[in-house]
Amino acid sequence: MATTDEILSIVTAALFAALFVQFCIRFARSKWRIYAFIIFFCSIRIVAYILRAYLAVMNEGLAKGKTIEHDYPNYVSILITQMVMVSIGAIFILLLMARLYHSILPKMRHHAGHERGRFESTLVDRTRLFMLPVIACIIVGAVFASPDYSADQQNIGLICRKVGVIGLFLYALVFLAAAGIYRRRYPEAKRSFMICEVVTGLFVVSLIYKIVATFSAAALNNLTVYYIFSPLVELIALCFLCVDLQLHFLGRPEDKV
Repeated sequence: MATTDEILSIVTAALFAALFVQFCIRFARSKWRIYAFIIFFCSIRIVAYILRAYLAVMNEGLAKGKTIEHDYPNYVSILITQMVMVSIGAIFILLLMARLYHSILPKMRHHAGHERGRFESTLVDRTRLFMLPVIACIIVGAVFASPDYSADQQNIGLICRKVGVIGLFLYALVFLAAAGIYRRRYPEAKRSFMICEVVTGLFVVSLIYKIVATFSAAALNNLTVYYIFSPLVELIALCFLCVDLQLHFLGRPEDKV
């Protein structure tokens, strides 16, 4: 009989798949790269929760006396892959936010006569560069979480995961603060920056849970808390991105600089 975790994982993957199809249709019509980031994020989440469902089946088998060596030789590799995919998903949301800012800020600055700010010239233009150390920490942390490594190596992996998640959280806070500042600075684009603010804020909530779970593994044992503060919050954020993003961030053709 399927476990609760297995059922919830499959349902979550199906919900992300529905959003994946919708954004694929939008991307096919517009070829706008923003939708490509959302599609890639959805695909990561679909694979992550399919793997989580498979891991739930394996864990049930292990509880009944089966062994990793004889029955589930690929258990560790699947566990590491699932951990990496869950952890790096938020990175693509920050990349998405950077692309949205890059789409609207030049137009707003042009109309208001403002110069490029420090946020735009650093984090917006060089988001991928700033994300590299975080990505490295998350991958190393997930790999060293394997039971095949010694206790010292697993501790190093745990430290790397903590550094990576906290780094993501700090970057997200900067993006959240920037959304609030720009919303007040450019009232004509209030709705656009409000979308950024809400989506980033929801992922900040999700990252807070991930920080708690990284420092206290017991937080992961409560399935209700996990599914509320991890996939559900992310699904709500994606629903906010289902609005006409091109209208809000690109505007009409005659509005372009």
